[in-house]
Amino acid sequence: MPSISLHLVRPALRHRRLWYRYRKEFLAAGERQIPGLGADKTYAAFLRKLRRYSSEATVPAGWVPAQTWFLMDEREDKILGAVNVRRRLNDSLLHRGGQIGYAVAPSERRKGCAAEQLRLVLEKCREWGILRVLVTCDKDNIGSARTIRKNGGVLEDERQEGEKIFQRYWITQESPDT
Repeated sequence: MPSISLHLVRPALRHRRLWYRYRKEFLAAGERQIPGLGADKTYAAFLRKLRRYSSEATVPAGWVPAQTWFLMDEREDKILGAVNVRRRLNDSLLHRGGQIGYAVAPSERRKGCAAEQLRLVLEKCREWGILRVLVTCDKDNIGSARTIRKNGGVLEDERQEGEKIFQRYWITQESPDT
């Protein structure tokens, strides 16, 4: 676990500069898919999309409502990661995507950030009454699999989609009332 205090914050206008830096770091590392950020090229478009996807009334057909947070340290001078929680599963997410997608900035990997980010967002799920959570990862993403298992993930199965094999883990949590 990191020695600094980490917490989740909802993306806001004040994070604009930090978001561009975070996005640039992924692109410089050759990573085009950024969980929680998608392919948005402007922060304004990113915030609009978050609002649209946060409500059952405005989410596009075939999608489910989701919430996104940034992982920040106590100084809040850098976005360390981003995490997205889908409030429910549809058939597609049940098969492949799961309920939680997360990413950690390339410069912050192997420091415990992913495990802490997942732990923090699982608390949000528990508060919402989501006590059984599906998280998936590519089989060759050993770090992500380790992060999921560290947070209680139990491997249900492996599936293949084209050339890719992915793993499906379930994390079962206790009710916040217990």
